[in-house]
Amino acid sequence: MTEGLDKLTGAIGDTLKTAPTLYEDALQSTTQESGKVLAIIPRAINAALVPLRQWIAEREFKLAETEKLLAQKLEHVGEDKIVTPEAYVAVPALQAISYSMDSEELRNLYANLLAKAMNSDTKDMVHPSFVEIIKQLSPIDSLVLKNIMERKFNPLIDLVFEEQKPGHLFPLSSIALDTNVSDINIAPTKIISVSIDNLIKQGLISIPNGISYADKKIYDNILNSQFYLEMQQYYHSVIPDGYTFTHTKKRINITNLGVSFHNICMVSLQ
Repeated sequence: MTEGLDKLTGAIGDTLKTAPTLYEDALQSTTQESGKVLAIIPRAINAALVPLRQWIAEREFKLAETEKLLAQKLEHVGEDKIVTPEAYVAVPALQAISYSMDSEELRNLYANLLAKAMNSDTKDMVHPSFVEIIKQLSPIDSLVLKNIMERKFNPLIDLVFEEQKPGHLFPLSSIALDTNVSDINIAPTKIISVSIDNLIKQGLISIPNGISYADKKIYDNILNSQFYLEMQQYYHSVIPDGYTFTHTKKRINITNLGVSFHNICMVSLQ
């Protein structure tokens, strides 16, 4: 691009040098000013495109880094099984990874996806929606999903105020306080809750209504956590009249899409 602009600048300069004198003396000052403008325009364009050239150069560097990652991911795959990936998977993945090289978690997801798309044994299992799903994940989301996939139990609770009246077996109404509280401790509890919300939105996990683990001990880590104890103390101080502070137990289920996404994007080729 720089070479093209240099040629453009040179061509304009040559034109100015060889152009015949077409103006009278009274118009020469105008001609000189026009020449200055023509000289300034290429410099202005060149300066305006500096950030773009830097971005392009960085993308080329990141593409080279991606090739190194793929070489590592595919090192145990026979050469005869390495194939050209489907363009509808590889092109958006290569574009997206250039924006994610600073995140080890997201970079690894894209690299695993591309490696599976280039392996004849796994390419048919790579769904094109996986690229868009990764785009919607934060590094924390990726780590939360990894934790969920590797655990046998994934308990959740909601903190609520319930309206109680004597003689009524069930609460008349409830007010949600904090939802999807987990015992995953890789980040503050409320950030984990937001990640769980997003994983549900992406279709990777689900929370079935009214379903919880029969073994109540599974929830002990949440109920004994500092977050729960602090919230319990706080909400008891602000609880409305006629309400009680309590919690409802839930659980996380992993969807078929979540299992497939995990196997393709989170598990490296062996």
